[in-house]
Amino acid sequence: MKIWIIFCTLVINLYSNTSGIRESLLSDVLISVNNGVYTSVKEIGDFDEQVFKVKFLLNPEILKEYKYYLRLKVKNEYIKSSTMKYILTDELPIYELSSNSPKEIIVELDYKDSLPILQLDIFTPIEYEYIFKNEKLIYGLAYGIMFCALLYNLAFFYFNKDRSFLYYSLLQFSSITLLLIISMPIEAFYFAFEYLNIFDFTVDLVIVFSLLFTMNFLNSKKILPKIHLLLYSILILTCIDMVLILFYEKTILYDYIATFFPLGVMVGSAFFAVRAGNKPAIFYIIGWMILFVSVFLVDTDIFDVNDNYMMHFAFPLEALVFAFALGYKMKLIEVEKQKSEQLLIHQSRLASMGEMVGNIAHQWRQPLTHLSYAHMNLKTAYDQEKLSEKYFDKKTKEINEQIEFMSHTIDDFSNFFKTDKKMEKFGVLNTYEKTHRLLTASFKHNSIDVEVQCEKELFINSYENEFSQVLFNILNNAKQELIEKQIHEPIIKVHIQETKKSVLLKISDNALGIDEKIIDKIFEPYFTTKDSGMGIGLYMSKVIIEEHMNGTLKVENIPNGVLFEISLPKI
Repeated sequence: MKIWIIFCTLVINLYSNTSGIRESLLSDVLISVNNGVYTSVKEIGDFDEQVFKVKFLLNPEILKEYKYYLRLKVKNEYIKSSTMKYILTDELPIYELSSNSPKEIIVELDYKDSLPILQLDIFTPIEYEYIFKNEKLIYGLAYGIMFCALLYNLAFFYFNKDRSFLYYSLLQFSSITLLLIISMPIEAFYFAFEYLNIFDFTVDLVIVFSLLFTMNFLNSKKILPKIHLLLYSILILTCIDMVLILFYEKTILYDYIATFFPLGVMVGSAFFAVRAGNKPAIFYIIGWMILFVSVFLVDTDIFDVNDNYMMHFAFPLEALVFAFALGYKMKLIEVEKQKSEQLLIHQSRLASMGEMVGNIAHQWRQPLTHLSYAHMNLKTAYDQEKLSEKYFDKKTKEINEQIEFMSHTIDDFSNFFKTDKKMEKFGVLNTYEKTHRLLTASFKHNSIDVEVQCEKELFINSYENEFSQVLFNILNNAKQELIEKQIHEPIIKVHIQETKKSVLLKISDNALGIDEKIIDKIFEPYFTTKDSGMGIGLYMSKVIIEEHMNGTLKVENIPNGVLFEISLPKI
């Protein structure tokens, strides 16, 4: 299949040098200097004369059937004389060619101190009537769309560091430059032509950035290694051709290979990328197929269309289609990011399981002791025949209370590890108390006091399980610091309050604070100061509060300790 696509592209390339009706309109263009002999422009090498005559030889056979308009991109001030009358539009001469036109048009030019560059456009009556008269508007829309594409891709590169966005921005810049060269007589380009064939060089530049963008966007090196090698080979050859242009003043490579050939290879690559699972490549195929077909029509002249207008249609349309590809790709990136975050949250919970096992042991040690005592009391009373109904009911009640406490403990721990994510209304104090119960026995075992200050229950609408994960991470970190630093009279203070728009939850301790050198790094992924830590607890806490719950999580050192402040939007 891959060989077939490349073969078809090469076969089509063989027909790229055919001439269309429009190109056959001019039999030849001749130049005469100092009223000398006319010489075909095909035989002229370097030319730097400012005063000369140009003879356009028309094909009368073509004009018997068709009517055309010929525009010279030469300012009227440079025209000394013309053997045929013309009309002026934006200071540029336009000749109406028909069966009644002479077989040749001679124009005497004096470029004065300007570089003698002669460009022309040929229009059909329909193009002249409906497109040419709205040319400025069409060009303005085309350049506006492409410039916007350049800017927003540059912005995406700045924020995402994805090189495909940078290459696409550079592609748009070089494409805009190419369209300006072929459509407008700009003095800056005339100056550049003195030292470089800027047209061929810019065409190569467009191909280079197209290849770089394609390889990055399709991830061809990873999923299409053989096609990547082909694309890379074309890239190297095009770069060599750009160097040769500096010496030979014209393209060498694309004199023998049609410019649509690399585009055909890139479009074919996208088909295989789609088959390999790269869904955004579908938009790539649509956009670049438009560009490929347009360049193919320009190179082969199968249809009688104005090359300039065709390219001003194809490039901005491709940019619009790629905008959808960009949006779709960003959506996929966001979905992948959400999956990664959920995985990190799950990993964070799994990392807490060791702590949980220890907490369960602390939580159950006391009720198990009560159960053991109750069992022993019942057995002793039975053995001594003192087991009355009243005493039996009392001990049974105590046993049931302890079993219920243990059951609640299991519920608290199982709720903590629930993976379902749904937004709901819940009380901040109630969620804190449920989270605190997971650590109560551990706090008591290590003699850590916990003070809670909250005047009333405050409600928010968010994700309770994830919020509980954040509270557990902060409380557990405070406990570990207090134990590790062997703080005398360790204490954790929790303050819940409200402002006009937010609910504030402040958690502080007296564990001597965090080193100022690292306090700005504690929310970074995989940053940890513990030998057995994974460094994802506080990072995921930051993500949950700020990205999932639209709040803020801050940390600062206070006298003898550290303060974590959570701010969440109030209902």
